[in-house]
Amino acid sequence: MKLYHFPSPNPQKVRFALLELGLDCEIVPVDLTKGEHRNREFLALNPYGRVPVLTDGDLTLWESHAILAYLGEKAGKMWPTSAAGRADALRWLFFLSGHVTPPAAELARNRIAVKFIGGKPDEDAIARGEKALPDVIRIVEGKLAKSKWLLGNDFTLVDCAYAPILNITEKAGFSFAEFPNVRAYMKAIRSRSAWQETPKPPGL
Repeated sequence: MKLYHFPSPNPQKVRFALLELGLDCEIVPVDLTKGEHRNREFLALNPYGRVPVLTDGDLTLWESHAILAYLGEKAGKMWPTSAAGRADALRWLFFLSGHVTPPAAELARNRIAVKFIGGKPDEDAIARGEKALPDVIRIVEGKLAKSKWLLGNDFTLVDCAYAPILNITEKAGFSFAEFPNVRAYMKAIRSRSAWQETPKPPGL
C-alpha cells in the first residue's frame, strides 16, 4: 500500500489508523505548500486534487472516511462486523463530514492556515464557525457521556477520524470548556502512542 500524505487533518486520520492497525504502508509526501497536489501525476490519482489518497494494488481510493472503512475491512479489526454496527460507524463519519468539519475548517483555515499560505483571516467565516460548532460538539459530548469512545467502550477507526478534527478545532481557538466529556476524550486520544507518532504540522 501507498499513502499520499500531507500532515493536515484528513491525512492524519489515515496515518493514525495505520499506526493503530499496525499495517505497513509506504508514505508518499505531497507538499501542499508547493502545490504538488495540482501536479498532473497527482491529479491522475485524485482528480479533485486532495490528500489523502491510498493505493493498494489496482485500487486507488480517495476520501479519508472511505479509506478508513477499507482499512477496517482489510485488517478485520477496529471496524464493526455487523450491518447495524457498520451503519452506526458510517452515521458518525457522515456527521463528522457534514456537520463538524465544515465549521471547524472555517476556524482552522482562517486562524491557522493563513499563517502558512498568507492572506487575511475572514472574520465572517470565523464567526460562522464559532456560532455553528457548539450545537454539533454538544451532540458528540452527549454521545461520550455514555461511553469512552464514539462507538462504545472499544477504540475504533471512527475515533481515528474524529481525533484530528477535534484537535485542530481546539488548536484554532475553539474552547471545549463547556464540554468535559470531549476534553476527557481528547486527553485519552493524546495519550495514545499512535497519536503521538502521527505527524503534525509545526506548532500543532
